[in-house]
Amino acid sequence: MLRTLLPLLALVALAHGQCRFTRAQVERTTRIFMLRTQNRLSLKRSDSSAVGEVLQMWCSPRDIRTTTCQAGQPARQGQPARPPAFRPPLPMTCTTPPAALTTPVQDRSCPATMFRVGYNVGNNQFAELYRACFDTRAVRAIFVDHQVYAKTFFPQRPCVQFSSDGVISGADEASYTTRNIHATFKLLFGNNQNFIPNNRDTIINRGHLAASADFLFGDQMCATFKYVNAVPQFKTINDGNWEAIERWVRNSVRGNQFVNVRTGARDVLSLPSPQGNKNVLLSGNRNPVPLWMYKIVRNSNNQPTVAFLTYNNIYARQRPAAPNFCQAVNCPLPLPSTAAAGFTFCCNPATFRP
Repeated sequence: MLRTLLPLLALVALAHGQCRFTRAQVERTTRIFMLRTQNRLSLKRSDSSAVGEVLQMWCSPRDIRTTTCQAGQPARQGQPARPPAFRPPLPMTCTTPPAALTTPVQDRSCPATMFRVGYNVGNNQFAELYRACFDTRAVRAIFVDHQVYAKTFFPQRPCVQFSSDGVISGADEASYTTRNIHATFKLLFGNNQNFIPNNRDTIINRGHLAASADFLFGDQMCATFKYVNAVPQFKTINDGNWEAIERWVRNSVRGNQFVNVRTGARDVLSLPSPQGNKNVLLSGNRNPVPLWMYKIVRNSNNQPTVAFLTYNNIYARQRPAAPNFCQAVNCPLPLPSTAAAGFTFCCNPATFRP
């Protein structure tokens, strides 16, 4: 009886298993991983497919190939077991890989212009990856909404070139360069300022709101390199507590689950000058350096679970008090309490209103 049952159980496990993407399949595929539900296309987010799931490998509305996660087979007469696999096999490529678009969309949650980032897939459909609330006049990212899914590996990032999509001007793009930031600080604080000591070392960079590492597929990582998804953030903070927070959020997701994340910036950094404190804006009266950056994590039922708030000021001489919109609570991870790493508060997510 047991000898009969064991092969049957193995067959059931293989038939109801999953096709897990490999690093090579993800890194070498230039088509867009999508799913079709009731004749609508949406972006694939998770790191596996259940047996029977059909992927729509999209290059354009007229160039879509499919691959199916097919059941494996148990070991037979000396032949090893075959796990579930995609047929036809991955990776799949196309001649001209599409780039994600940034288009405005009506959304009352945004006090400025809401942009959606994704792909026009035909039949008046848009496959959306994330949304960015952006003030085009002030050149200021307000917040970005996206979802973070669990993944078992981190593919190599295929691109690092930011795109403006016509949302900001070339001059505003250039305001992020190290040379121009140094010139701006000299203009604001005088030739003898020592906030930005030279025009070679990067002190302030383009800090992602939705992190590229929050996504699995190459096109989705590339789609985060957009100015609607960036703020001027001090490099040591971006590489310090902020990166630790992003990593903690990713590690908090398990299985095929996801969390909803809103990441934003508020207020303007002010620094002392011989003429008094001055707000730091990198492009004339535009592109402000934010004073605070925040991240609110909600579960898949959209219930808030944790809120992080980081002080974007490496020149602070002491830890600031928690602002009145943050009811400070214990953090779920240890974070250095230094200006260089970014003084960080964890806030009661139920009352946090940035």
